[in-house]
Amino acid sequence: MFKKLFNPFTHIAGIRSLFWGVKIILITSILGYFLNIHFPDVISVKSVPSFPFLYHVLQSFSNWIIISLILITISLIFSKSKIRIIDIFGTQALARFPYLLATFTGIPKSPQVFSQYMLYKYLGTGDPVEITTLDITITIFIILFSLLLTIWMIALMYNAFKVSSNIKGTKSIVLFIVGLIISMVISTLITNQLILIYS
Repeated sequence: MFKKLFNPFTHIAGIRSLFWGVKIILITSILGYFLNIHFPDVISVKSVPSFPFLYHVLQSFSNWIIISLILITISLIFSKSKIRIIDIFGTQALARFPYLLATFTGIPKSPQVFSQYMLYKYLGTGDPVEITTLDITITIFIILFSLLLTIWMIALMYNAFKVSSNIKGTKSIVLFIVGLIISMVISTLITNQLILIYS
């Protein structure tokens, strides 16, 4: 069960992983639209004001495409094996499943209340907000839950890269981290442009 949760890519790749992965990304976009959750880079989860549905779709799909293209480039340069591009696209799409679950963190309103409370108390911005112990508890739970989902997704992304590129050991870890950092920078720039367009 542990292996299936963190490395299902030895059993599912190619067209099959691409099919299910694209469906997951699309459903994530839909839920993000209704629950006001977005993904400003390839691994971040944040609440967002009401944005058009197309914003969520473009953001979710661009995050996937960016990390896939970066990892494909790294694989073609550093791997001694034959690289199947569809495997990297498919497994990276499927690896984004934890963020489908992350969209449900937009259901409770406690984090928004907590954020407004902190802004008013420490920065003097906004209106006075009353906060309860329940709000604080729910906010902490959501932060921890989101962190666990992020760790899970990064593990899935790494294992997808390792299996698809056939790069192993320390080399695979270093190359993945480099690819992830580059992808985060590029995806953040794209999100900033999307916000300018749709705000």
